[in-house]
Amino acid sequence: MSDPVVIRLDCPAHVRAKARYVFDTLLAARRVPVAYDDTGDRAPNVVYTAEFAQVPKNALGVFCSARAWDFFGEAADVGRAATVQGLRVVFDEFCENPNTPDAISFDLVANAFYFLSSWSERVPSERDRGTRALYADSVFRRLDIPQTVVDDYASLLMGALSKSAPTVLDRISGTRRWLDGSAFAVVISHDEDFIPRNLADTITMGAKSVLRQLITHRSPMDAIRVAGAFIGSLARGRNPYLTVPELVRKEQARGVRASYQIAVANRHPNDVTYRIEDKAVQSYLRPIVDAGFDVCLHGSYRSTERAEWYADEVRTLTEHFAQPRGSRQHYLSFDYDTLFAAQEHAGIAYDMSIGYPDACGSRVGFSHPYHPYNLAEDRPYRVLEIPLVLMDVTLRTYLGLSAPDARERIKAELELLRRAGGCGSIVWHPILFGGARDPGFDDLYWELIDLTQGLGGWAGDARSIHDALRTVLRQYPSFPPSQ
Repeated sequence: MSDPVVIRLDCPAHVRAKARYVFDTLLAARRVPVAYDDTGDRAPNVVYTAEFAQVPKNALGVFCSARAWDFFGEAADVGRAATVQGLRVVFDEFCENPNTPDAISFDLVANAFYFLSSWSERVPSERDRGTRALYADSVFRRLDIPQTVVDDYASLLMGALSKSAPTVLDRISGTRRWLDGSAFAVVISHDEDFIPRNLADTITMGAKSVLRQLITHRSPMDAIRVAGAFIGSLARGRNPYLTVPELVRKEQARGVRASYQIAVANRHPNDVTYRIEDKAVQSYLRPIVDAGFDVCLHGSYRSTERAEWYADEVRTLTEHFAQPRGSRQHYLSFDYDTLFAAQEHAGIAYDMSIGYPDACGSRVGFSHPYHPYNLAEDRPYRVLEIPLVLMDVTLRTYLGLSAPDARERIKAELELLRRAGGCGSIVWHPILFGGARDPGFDDLYWELIDLTQGLGGWAGDARSIHDALRTVLRQYPSFPPSQ
């Protein structure tokens, strides 16, 4: 890395770890090197302080609000938001007389920490809602906050740094951040939620899929297409819901790798019905391993009610199929701290569970992989979170979009990711690829990959992104060694 941006943290001792975490998270996403001036021996480029009079002439002042940080000692959520310096904030105290016009006069760091730590989902009132977080209940919807809010903070910080530390930024300007020199990245993944055990399972799913189009989506034409694909597949001796081997082959032919999420437990009616212990299931899924693709654990609906349940699922998948390095929770159902603590202990390196089932886009306002935060121990977890930003179920089931309308939404989300230079994960369920579930959504997956690459992005598996970022993140003091 080039010479770093030097940051002086003129803030209370109990704030320092969190402040470093925010600066490291935001600047690592832009590949800006960072160093911290704890002795006063180095001229700072940034001073995080409540006293702007102490900021040197050529440094950027970022306001530190003691009142904002005191909030994190309470078991409550924010009740209002405001607009400061053109951005939505939940802590709006600001410095009325900054020493330079380029100073950041509100506490960007505390505001970013609020979102990056998923604070609003971790207060007692929200935990009582259960283990699934919905956009409909979120602080973003409640307080009219854009799902790009932390991206916006990062852009403000970078713009201000371009004036206070131009020589550093000049040396990294135009840097391509992702694999193969790409400007942004999409992690493609598949949650294996249904493997029919017999013909009865297949017929039942076919009937449900036809009724889904008729009753839920009120689309007789799509119902006819589903029925036609279902009958045609069976007539050719193929099961339209056993698509993994062909899916793997097609991905290999396109030169892309995906992450496959495999479930191993049934603790709840929403969980899968197949058993990884069954030889037929292992044989069906074997092409994933044979192709060298990324095997991840699809944690069961209740797996984070007890940390030992999650650990047991990791062991089961390892013993009967393959050792997972990544994970995503089934139905995006989890308890925050139980999940990431259990993943640390089980050796899971990366997760893809933080996203909304009922909305596209970021669940923390940030379009980049990041480390979730352990509030009890005042440190980042070792697990890398690759946020979920797009899912077939979101588009078709929750938003009720047809394939043509979903295509436009996909384009919009990819454009947001491109502008942020970020990286997010997407989910397309294997059950779609036989054409007998949601017509047109199988083709959308391949179009999504083509669109990503056409926009200058990289599409591939979570393992590749994690391994590439591990080298980058180890240069930032906040981040612990990766799994």
